[in-house]
Amino acid sequence: MESETLDLAIFVQSDSFGGTERHTVELLNHIDEKGLKSAFLYCGEGFNGRVPENFSSLKSLKVVSKVRKLTIKDIMIWRKVFKGSNAKKALLIKPSYFSLDLKFLFLLRLHYKDLVVIEHSLPAKRLHLPKIGFIPKFGWWRLKDETFRFLFAKLIDKVIVVSEIAKTESINHTYYKDINVCGNGINTKAWVRDKNKGADFRSENGIDKDLYIFGCVGNLFKVKSFDIAIQALSLLSEKYRRQCGLCVVGVGLEYENLKALVEDLNLENVFFLGKKSDMVAAYSAMQTLLITSISESASLALLEATACDCNILSSDVGICKEVISEMQNGIVIDSHDPKVWANKIEAHLEQNKNDGDPLRFSRKSKFEEKYDIKKRMSSLLETIMMND
Repeated sequence: MESETLDLAIFVQSDSFGGTERHTVELLNHIDEKGLKSAFLYCGEGFNGRVPENFSSLKSLKVVSKVRKLTIKDIMIWRKVFKGSNAKKALLIKPSYFSLDLKFLFLLRLHYKDLVVIEHSLPAKRLHLPKIGFIPKFGWWRLKDETFRFLFAKLIDKVIVVSEIAKTESINHTYYKDINVCGNGINTKAWVRDKNKGADFRSENGIDKDLYIFGCVGNLFKVKSFDIAIQALSLLSEKYRRQCGLCVVGVGLEYENLKALVEDLNLENVFFLGKKSDMVAAYSAMQTLLITSISESASLALLEATACDCNILSSDVGICKEVISEMQNGIVIDSHDPKVWANKIEAHLEQNKNDGDPLRFSRKSKFEEKYDIKKRMSSLLETIMMND
């Protein structure tokens, strides 16, 4: 790798494997199909065992380091990695805006002429202060925050976001100048409901075959607000509570808190399933996906579950309203009050219209056309490699 100049060096840090990571693997496959000489350099535990081994033009390497709070040892490791992956352009995936160490960005900037970032989430909002003032600590805190955002943006040449909402939020809360929108897509041929897989999934995880299953899918972080779904289930009347269960698929910092909440509420039929390699089986075991997030850009779980014929109950975040309106496969709940969610869940169970919709097929054809992975990846790769 040292002797040749690559077309692209791709960097990502992840400790879980969710929608963003699945999207990244699709991007790697597309890059390899196009024959671009590339290096995929990842750290963290998220991609362990998940990176295909049959690439022809793309080489992958796990880096035993991190991208936050860099030590001298980390800096030396990354300098060696950069030296061994000489490329025309560097792509940084999912740095979560300002959670990245500026030292890491400076290192990238020293070794690569062009630096492109893909953000799958929304930026943190600016501090709620009208201007830098004279209030002790708060004035300095705001100045420090604004300085960091400014430097972060100056070190990056191009930003790619996955929705128009994310672009608007980035304009309002960052100093980014070159913001491009490339929407998410999925492989609709792979994401298809499979009743047999769904039945096996239930059996393997001790889920009664007759329960109506709601699902929460994603990293167990506060922003996902899965506690709303759990509290809503506890507020259902006895009649409806006996009919349904909740599968929580994912790992993260909120696991212990969510588990404790289930125990405090004395809830049955709540299943914490951790990471699952076969998400088609997971969606096929569910009837309805619950998206309780307080912030989303372009949820891949939404697209995956929709392709697998799940209904959707979602808060008004990201592209959820757009997709639900197109597919007419659920409702948007403009509240994060568990009581409101409980009422909507009861109404949904009463209606129970998951099957028998004669218009679903024609709408699904439009869905497949709009969110086709090959079209989306072609547009994304073209934007990444475009020279400004």
